[in-house]
Amino acid sequence: MTLDEYKKLIVETSTEDWINIPCGAGSGSSYRDAIKGGGEFNNIEIDSHGEVLSLKKDLLVSVAWGMTHNDDFVEKWANLFPSSHASSSFVDFFYANQLVYRDIYVAVDGGRCLIPLPEIQIDESTHEIKELVVSKEKYKFFRLLNGTGYDYDRYFKRTGIEIIDKSWMD
Repeated sequence: MTLDEYKKLIVETSTEDWINIPCGAGSGSSYRDAIKGGGEFNNIEIDSHGEVLSLKKDLLVSVAWGMTHNDDFVEKWANLFPSSHASSSFVDFFYANQLVYRDIYVAVDGGRCLIPLPEIQIDESTHEIKELVVSKEKYKFFRLLNGTGYDYDRYFKRTGIEIIDKSWMD
């Protein structure tokens, strides 16, 4: 399977196509871990993805998310919600237990919604931020990742991030 085939497969799915395996809050490890800390055994910390999705029609395809990237994410678009705290985490894409792609998302409004980390478009003459953009494919996948909880489309619109026709996972 190529990366393009993988991307097409996951972007064209819905929540019913996946098995969701929650792995946080005492339910056990996702076995998708990062070891952190110094060189001494008593300083080691383990961070783990808190959620795993397995594709029902092809169990070689899985997605895990929740491993910490930045506990205190500060950017204007991410901190404008009633709860201004935002954090960023990794979302990892696996095929046959092999990591094939990694991305970052931002949990906004105290963790109520997961927004894909946008690309920054810079104005060449002023070196100012011109706009923040996310590919349509990435936007669509993160709608699925948010499930049926809070209104992803409403949260996303509030950020001011533009959705563009551009390939994702290149």
